[in-house]
Amino acid sequence: MRSYLKLLCIYVCLLMYVLPAGSVESDAGNTQDKKIGLTLSGGGARGLAHIGVLHIIDSLGVQIDFITGTSMGSIVGGMYASGYSAKEIEEFALTMDWETIFSRRTELSLIHPMRRDNHQQHIVELPIQHGRIRTPTGAIEGQQLWNVLNEVFLHTHHITDFNDLDIPFACVATNVENGDAVIMRDGNLVTAVRASMAIPSVFTTVARDGLKLIDGGVVNNFPALLAKEMGADFVIGVNVSQGLRPAEELLTPIDIIYQMGFYSDAKNFADNRAVTDIFLDVDLGSFTAASFANTYEIIELGKEAGRKIIDDLMPFAGRKTEPRARIKEKREQIELVIDTIIFSGLENVKLWYVTNTLNILPGDTVGVRQLTRSINKLYASNYFNRVHYHLKPVPDKGSVILNIDVSEKPFSSLAAALHFGSFTGAAISARISSNRFLIYNVEASASVVIGEQPAFKGSLIYFFDERRRTWARYMVQGRRLTFPIFDDFEPFAEYNQGYFRNEISVNRLYRQNSFFSLATAYYFESLSPNLRTPTTIDINNRAFETSLSWHYLRLNRNVFPTSGQRIRVSGSFIHNQNPSVSEIRLDGRPASLEDLDIEISNFLQFYLLSESYIPLWSNLTQINKLQIGYSFGYEQGFINSFNIGGTYHLLKNQITFAGLNEYEVISPNIVAASLGYQYHFGRSVYGTGIFNAALYDFRVDRPEEISGDSFLLGAGISLGYDSILGPFELTFSYSPQAGKIIGYINMGWLF
Repeated sequence: MRSYLKLLCIYVCLLMYVLPAGSVESDAGNTQDKKIGLTLSGGGARGLAHIGVLHIIDSLGVQIDFITGTSMGSIVGGMYASGYSAKEIEEFALTMDWETIFSRRTELSLIHPMRRDNHQQHIVELPIQHGRIRTPTGAIEGQQLWNVLNEVFLHTHHITDFNDLDIPFACVATNVENGDAVIMRDGNLVTAVRASMAIPSVFTTVARDGLKLIDGGVVNNFPALLAKEMGADFVIGVNVSQGLRPAEELLTPIDIIYQMGFYSDAKNFADNRAVTDIFLDVDLGSFTAASFANTYEIIELGKEAGRKIIDDLMPFAGRKTEPRARIKEKREQIELVIDTIIFSGLENVKLWYVTNTLNILPGDTVGVRQLTRSINKLYASNYFNRVHYHLKPVPDKGSVILNIDVSEKPFSSLAAALHFGSFTGAAISARISSNRFLIYNVEASASVVIGEQPAFKGSLIYFFDERRRTWARYMVQGRRLTFPIFDDFEPFAEYNQGYFRNEISVNRLYRQNSFFSLATAYYFESLSPNLRTPTTIDINNRAFETSLSWHYLRLNRNVFPTSGQRIRVSGSFIHNQNPSVSEIRLDGRPASLEDLDIEISNFLQFYLLSESYIPLWSNLTQINKLQIGYSFGYEQGFINSFNIGGTYHLLKNQITFAGLNEYEVISPNIVAASLGYQYHFGRSVYGTGIFNAALYDFRVDRPEEISGDSFLLGAGISLGYDSILGPFELTFSYSPQAGKIIGYINMGWLF
């Protein structure tokens, strides 16, 4: 009996030894059956590290069953949940112009050609409503962010339940009224993601389901508990937030806003962390929430961090049975048949104007890029703070209802800017304008420059048609300048110039980027010495000018453009001149206009400016520039001549030329050509080198009179920075004819 008991004990022991091995095999099987949740935290630009972690998840074939995210984690998580692979999300992040997304900038080609030269050339713009100036909220609508999200998630426009995405998804926002967390699992995906990253004081609130929402990071920046609630058995959490940081590390407004958000979230973080099975706290060093210029480096750090959890992820490897669809290609091939267009938010702007500007009608078939461009064109009209759209499928018809929600701007605004230039000195400029002055199709503006070289300008514009293709314009402007007069490239006197001009023009749009203008103007010009010298001229001239011109502008931006072209061609007839001479003295002796070989008569004047910016590589642009000024039947000496020199177009009849100061050379005829190269390095930093040559003081009917003294050469190098105060540029140039190096500083917006 005892022997049988011994055998039974041995058998039980062996059984107990064997069973654990079987249970491990069973656990492995259970591991494969577990539902995996992925939680991606907010963190601004630091959230781009999520993309690197997704690369590791994709490479192992780990199947994610639920995704939750906040702020930047909601964008990356939403894209992954809707079918994008880690590789596609990385391509999106690396090619995205993040600076434009987080700004109020508008694509220049969508602005009416008449306005492009002066578009957004101010530091601050304050709306005027009911006769009172409204203070800015500090927040932007993020129009370009809306557009990008609409394009990215276009393929999901028919999905209203986020459980129906490729991977069930949820994201978090904050109710601005009471500070409660708002979980978004259905509705419009674009609105949900946009609300989740509505950074307080950076972006405006987002209206959704009757609530005003802001960034979810304020209350729940790491929503791992939400993944559990959705059904996850196992949670992988990626945290890129910096937590509370020392004051000396808070360098940008976005840094400060994120710091404020973490005050409340810190209370919830511990509970979320406790339910996370694999927790990855990505070390991103000194990169901040605003480090979008370092997208590549941040993604690589995400990959590096993801490799550290490969062993933890291995039990879940190989669960993915099908490759993820290339949604990006499908999205670009989507064509939408528009069934109905519904506008909401229109109060003062006329429906006919919005319809004509949008240029999409029911029954049209549009692609994603065409739809985005039409929405951007409506936004570029300057009537709206925001133009957002969403699509609603029409059952059984294969078409969609296009819902366009707008937020109108007040018609009037006050804008201001700062400027300093070597020629103009220091100045403050202010402008008041109205998109609807007394009646609907009339625009008005008035600007003033207060500084060492004061100026003013006013305009009144009436559009004849709904598409704004034809318009009349009245413009008045004046300027007072003090500048040196040169003789043989050496300054010998200083003069004051006063200029006043009234002009009426009729203009006609030609295609999208140009317009013709027929104008007549009356102008008055005075010239008097600032200091008396033996040779002085004190003269006034009144005249009429009738001109026909063509303006073409297709630059990608007004400041440091990297592609596009600018052309202006004009022919002017100067007539009915009425000069009056107060005093002319040559070497201390009284003189007359005849003594200066000046004969006042009517004459024709031709002007051409052609600039081309040709991208050679991603950071290198070639600049070609041609300027021609020619006066026919001209015997007026310095009156109405072209002034040659300077770096920027500031003055009437100016031909810019590297190596010369403004007014250093005066000539009735000039041909100048320039070749330059601009290199973009760093963030918003540009280096430019330019070489130019010119022929002046010549006549086409007297080629034999051309000599070596009629040629000019010059070159310049500059370093520029595109700042929030406007462009800053430091230029050094040299001309062998002048024999000196010229330093030139420009900061801020020119008038």
